[in-house]
Order: sequence, then C-alpha cells, then structure tokens
Amino acid sequence: MIARARLSEAGLAVIASIVATWPLTTLLQGGGWLWALILLVVFVGLVGAGVRMTRASAGAILSAQLVALIVVVILLNVHDHLDSGFLQAVGDLVRQADDTVRESRAPAPVTPGLLMMLEVIVPGLAIGVDFLAVTCRQPALAGVPMMVIYLLSTSNSGDALNPVFFILLAASWLILIAHGGGLLVRTWSSVRARALTPTLHEDQLGIGGMASAARVLGIVTIVLALIVPVLIPRSAPHYFAKGLGHGGHGNGTGVVAFSTTVSLAKDLRSTNGTPVLNFRTSDLSPPPLRVTAGGTYSDGEWSGFPSSGNLTQERNGAVIPRSDGVATSRTETTESMQITNNTMRAPDVPAPYPISLGNFGATQWGVSAQTGQPYVAKTVKDYSVSYYIPQRSAYRAGVQVSTGSFGNELELDPSSAGRVRALARKLGGGNSFDEAVRIQNYLRSDLFTYSLTLAPRRTVDGRKLDPLSNFLVTRQGYCTQFATAMIMLARADGIPARMALGFLPGVPAPNGLYTVTQSNAHAWPELYLDGMGWTRFEPTPGDRSGVPPSYTTTVDAGHGGGHVPGQRSSTTAPSQRPSVSSHPAPIVTSPQHSTGGPRYPHLLRDLLIVLAVLLVGLLGALVLPLLARRQRSAISARLREHQPVEAQWQVLQTQLHDLGIPPPESEGSPRAIERHYRSRAVLPDEGAAALHSVIQSLEDERYAAPGTAEVTIDRQAQQVLRDIRRQQSWVQRFGSTILPGTGRAAFGRGFRRAIDWPFQVIFRQPRDGDR
Repeated sequence: MIARARLSEAGLAVIASIVATWPLTTLLQGGGWLWALILLVVFVGLVGAGVRMTRASAGAILSAQLVALIVVVILLNVHDHLDSGFLQAVGDLVRQADDTVRESRAPAPVTPGLLMMLEVIVPGLAIGVDFLAVTCRQPALAGVPMMVIYLLSTSNSGDALNPVFFILLAASWLILIAHGGGLLVRTWSSVRARALTPTLHEDQLGIGGMASAARVLGIVTIVLALIVPVLIPRSAPHYFAKGLGHGGHGNGTGVVAFSTTVSLAKDLRSTNGTPVLNFRTSDLSPPPLRVTAGGTYSDGEWSGFPSSGNLTQERNGAVIPRSDGVATSRTETTESMQITNNTMRAPDVPAPYPISLGNFGATQWGVSAQTGQPYVAKTVKDYSVSYYIPQRSAYRAGVQVSTGSFGNELELDPSSAGRVRALARKLGGGNSFDEAVRIQNYLRSDLFTYSLTLAPRRTVDGRKLDPLSNFLVTRQGYCTQFATAMIMLARADGIPARMALGFLPGVPAPNGLYTVTQSNAHAWPELYLDGMGWTRFEPTPGDRSGVPPSYTTTVDAGHGGGHVPGQRSSTTAPSQRPSVSSHPAPIVTSPQHSTGGPRYPHLLRDLLIVLAVLLVGLLGALVLPLLARRQRSAISARLREHQPVEAQWQVLQTQLHDLGIPPPESEGSPRAIERHYRSRAVLPDEGAAALHSVIQSLEDERYAAPGTAEVTIDRQAQQVLRDIRRQQSWVQRFGSTILPGTGRAAFGRGFRRAIDWPFQVIFRQPRDGDR
C-alpha cells in the first residue's frame, strides 16, 4: 500500500515545486509567505500520496487535491465570512491582490489578498507537477507547470535573475525525469540475465546508454539556456501587472509627478527609494513638506484637489501676509529650510505650511489663496523658504470666522456619518482645540494598529461596511485612514477639516542633510481653528509619522522641536514662557463602549468551537475502528454457520493486518500461509505453537471429513495476538487501534467507489440493449 503512494516521486515533485517558487522572493517582501506556500505544497503532495494509496483513478486523485487545497485556502483566508458575505469577501481579497500587483513596485508587500492568490496559484501549479510527474508518471511534462511558477518571477523582474535559480530548477526537473524514467524502464525486465563479466546495474537493465545520452543532453541544454540569453539583445520585460513594471532605480534622475488621488483601498506603500529632494533646516523637528490640501471624499477615495489656479503672485524675500482670522502670537517663531535637487514636476513644489517667505530664484511663483500652498511656473531645482511654527497660545485670539464660509470642509461622508457622530460624542472636549487633540490622541492610542495591510471589509447586519466605518471597527490602517477618520470626526464636532498630501521629512544624515524619497509620501489632516488658521494634526501612530506636533502636547513649545545651532531663526517677540492657562485636552484612552466592538473574543463562543472540533475529531477517530469491526462481523455472519474455523481464521487475518502484518498476496495452502506469518512475525514458542494449531484446525476443516475438526480456534488466536502485541511498541499498538489496516482498506474501497462513480456514469459504455 505504501508503494502505491509513490513517496519518493512525490517528494521530488514537492522539492521541484518549492525550487520553482524560490525566485518569487525577489519580487515580494518578507519571508513568512514563503513558508506558508511551502507548507501548502507539501500538504497537496501528501494528499495526492494518500489518495493514491486507495488505488483511486487519476481524475479522482487530481480532484481530491484540488478540493483539499480550496478548502484549506478558504479556512485560512475567509473563515470569518462563511455566510452570505462569502463571495463578496473573496472578491474583496481578489481586488486587493490586483491593486497590490498593479500599484506596488518590486519588492511588493504581501497583502492578505495577494497571499490568498499565491496560496491558490503556486500550490495549484504544484498539484499539476504532482499529477503529471507522479500520478501520470510523465515527469517531462511536469516541467511545464514548474516553468509557469518560475516565469511568475522572471517576467516581472526588471533585472536578470541570479543564474542559480535556473540551474536549481533545471536540475530538479532532470532529477524528476531521471528518477521517473529509471522506475519505468526497470519495470520492463522480468527476467534478469547474469552477465559473464562485471557490469553496471544500469547496463544490466539495458539503460546505461540511454542514461548517458540523457545526462549529456541535459547538461548541454542547461549550459545553452544560460549562455544564449546573454548573447541575444534584451527587450523590455512583459509584466503581468503594471505595478511591478514601474521604473525607479534610485539614481535620482527624471522628474517626479505627484498623484492627487488618494484611495482608501490602495496602500501608500511604495518602496521606491528615488530621491524627491534634499534639504537642510534650522528646525530640529521639521514638519512634513506639503504638496496640496483640500479634496473631496467619496466612498473611500479622496479626489478633486485644487490646482495652481487663483494664485497671488509673490516676490522673493517678501513676507507673505497671514490669512484672515489668524492671530500673531507673542512667541511666534519662524524656521528656515533650504531645498536642493528638487525633482517635483511644476507647478507643484513641496514646502512646509504655512510659509512666511520664499526664494525660488528666477522662477515665477505664487501662493494659492485657497490653501496657502506655493506653486511655481516651471520646475525649480533649488529654492528656500521660511515657515511659521503654530502656537497654542494663538488659539481664539483672532477674529472669529463663521463656519458658513466653509463648504466641503464641513461635509460628512453619508455612509459613515452615524458611526462618526456617535464616536465624536463619546470623545467629547471642552472647545474645538481640546476636541481636536482628543481625536488625535484617540487615534494614536494603543487601540489602533498601523499597518500597510487593510483588514478585510466586515459585514454588519447583512451589509458591507463602507471603508471609513470598516477602519473605525477594525482599527487597522495606514496614514490615509487615520487622516480621514480625524477629518470626519472633526467635522462631526463642527470643526472645518481637510486632507493634506505631501512627504514626511525623513531622518537627517550625520551632516544634517535630509533626503526625501517617494516612499516618504504621507497624508495628514488640517483643521481650521480660530486664531490658528489651518493647523496640522498627526493622528497616524508614531511608528510612521513620529511625535505629534508640539502645540498639541501638554506643554506649548515655542519652537517646532528645537533650534539647530548655526542656523538662522527669527522670532517676532522676545522669548517668553508660553502660557499654559488653557487646560490642554487629556489623552483619550479607551471609551467604555467602542464602535469597534469588544476588544477580546467571546470566550464562551471560542470554547464551544474548541469542544465542537474535539467532538468531531473524536467521532472521526472512531470511523476506521468501526469499519474494521463491521468487516469482521460481516465475515463471521457469512461463514460461522457452516465454516466456523474458516470464519475465525479470516477474522484473525484481519486482526493481524491491523497489527501491521498483511496477509499473503496470493492465497496458498495453509502450510504456505503459516510460513508467511512465521516469517513476518517474531513469535515465542507458545505463539508459534498456537499458530501451528490454528493452521492444523484450518486444514482439518478444509480437507478432513466433516465433524472431525475443532469447532473453535478462539483460544489459540488470542494467544497469537497477545504474543505479537507484546513484541510491539505502544505507538504501534495505539496506531493499530485507531488506524486499523482493515478499516483503512474498507474506507479506501468505499472512497474509490464514491469517487469513481461520476466517471463511470459519464464514460459508461452503452450496453447492447441500450443501443
């Protein structure tokens, strides 16, 4: 039975599939996904080996492997959606995988959706390798699915792969062919001739010449496959998804265009290290460099950001007037920033907000009256700006601005408005500034998890949650989700809020030079506060964005984060200790009843699930023993009336089979059967005598005159079984009880009949009467 599993061939097929998968590590981040794929490949290989042991047809083996893979993938990825929302959950994961491969550059992040697709594609192709190389014993054809797995990497890599990948893959394929071919050819020889002179074993079977030729052809093929591509001019690679074909080699050349569409379904996860610009600053904690602000939110997407229209032309070095309603604080401070090697395409230009003056050389520039963002007439490589550091003490010191002057900045998303308003009421706050800080601290608390992977959209009351509600429930996301949540919560409190896009400043080099790359792209909210104007907040947890702005902490710092010695900084008034008379908003911890539901799972529900699994496992463990018992009962019922010794003998044979001693392949004489069992089992003298007595009684019943044989051999049979069990370990005894060979054989026969029945119905030949 073990031989029918073809374990050696199955093991080689598994190894070959894993080797073909290895180059995917050049396209994807991390390594946990690779182990998941390896385990699944091994799993489908074991399923195939197990079904082959039952002598099932090739179609049945393939079907069993595919069904097993689909079931495991479903349990791993959408086990929480085994209801009416199952298809939509699968669709969401498929769309997430599509977004990842289209929008991400290599090495791409392995999102849940992409992992699910990999768990389907790679083990599915491994099933093809196993089916062709092992089940059908056509190892040469197994190279096709192996090459498909390999091409997933080669066709999406911007550079040539290491030749080691191909060499190992080719070697695995040749080993499969050699092993399978050797097994096939050895079956041709039924009579072995004795050579007169010493010869190789392969030559004795007549395959030495073929093996030598195959080795030469295989080596030549591999060498040519490595050399010829180097000599052929290389064309552009053909990508299965646009995202993995994006350029960006980190050389700083070219012009960077900034996208003004932010989708909550797509991650800001670019791993592109291409520099956008460099800068130096007098600020120890520089703010992000903003590119645009505003936009309109709809169904998980921000779009419609303002352009460079409606500009106020500015002159280099001239102070830019503050917006209406923005007060000048006694401790107001400005910091300076010198930008070099800017590659942002005009009219966009990254700069801190709000700037107090700028110098863009000979390039014409202006400031948007709507957003305060500078824009340039053409791309400028080097420029400098000074910018204000907002002060907590300026809050409500200026002219009150009516909320009627704001439009989209107070609109709530209709799909999530109810949930957002309820959460805003729970967070509370004494005034607008306190409410804003409470929202920021709540989103930065340990309740939320920063992750480049969005949680699958949940279903509540039979309806899929909208993207913002799903974030508030799952509490998992990246900067765009955190910024959107704070914007909507602030609007629910009557605070105008908008989205800002730009770049985080990054970390300075030892010489003080900052390098901003495309991977530093960031999103944050800006809230309009009386006296402070449009003010930046930072709800994204610190792992990504760093510390929150100083004016939102308990003590109002006079500077953005400190002053760099040797750099110029200016203040509009003598430095004073900032006023802390206004009570800052406390950090919000967990509300008693969160909109995301309980933080911990229901213990009773989980306990019931565990008990149910244990019960199902216990019932499953009884299946084979019950089948074995039923098989023995059927034998006794059929033979005990006329052939009682024969019935007991056949029952004894099934019990010996359960203990790992199968019956002889061909039914011979009782004496031959006795020699078979004596050679397979180590019996003491009592056991050997009991076995001989059993065989003698069997001979008498079969060949002697009726009525002369013993009626029962129960005592001798029990003696044989006891002596054999004493020779076995407890593991063998336990296995024979839980997984008896008789039960396995009965289960295999039933399984083959059930699997083969559809094929027999479909391909049944019509009988003469049916024609």
